[in-house]
Amino acid sequence: MHKIKAAFIGEGELLQSVIGAVLEQGLMPPENVLLSRGCGEALQFEGRGVTFFPDTMNAVVKAEFVVACASKKRELGTALAPVMGCTRGRIVIAVCPGIDVTYVAERVVKGTEILAVPVEQEEDGRRHTRMEFSRDFLPYQVEPCRDIIGSICALDDFA
Repeated sequence: MHKIKAAFIGEGELLQSVIGAVLEQGLMPPENVLLSRGCGEALQFEGRGVTFFPDTMNAVVKAEFVVACASKKRELGTALAPVMGCTRGRIVIAVCPGIDVTYVAERVVKGTEILAVPVEQEEDGRRHTRMEFSRDFLPYQVEPCRDIIGSICALDDFA
């Protein structure tokens, strides 16, 4: 179990899958899963010991990791826009088809460590991805990231 605090932001089925998998697999204490009451998808986890904040900004400010999920690039940009000014010193794990570190870096402030996860879904519903880390990513943070992403999809490789 990792003792990290992670804010989960974004929208859609990917967000629900990641939050659910992290809780079901016990990857971190439930109280370290930080969610926003403004996110409709997150409300289904009420009563499971997670910590809710009135808005996304407050959840992100209290987190070490920010897991941002979206089904389309445009929606990922929308999810990151309100928190882009407070990502410095945090790890942003961006889970979205077709993204890379450069795309995410353009949407967060300098000093943010980035893990881009361009997740793809097969016809049978299985997901897979290749993780791409920013150049300044700290090696000791790779394991919790791998565990979070591995909870919802197969890991092809990383860069």
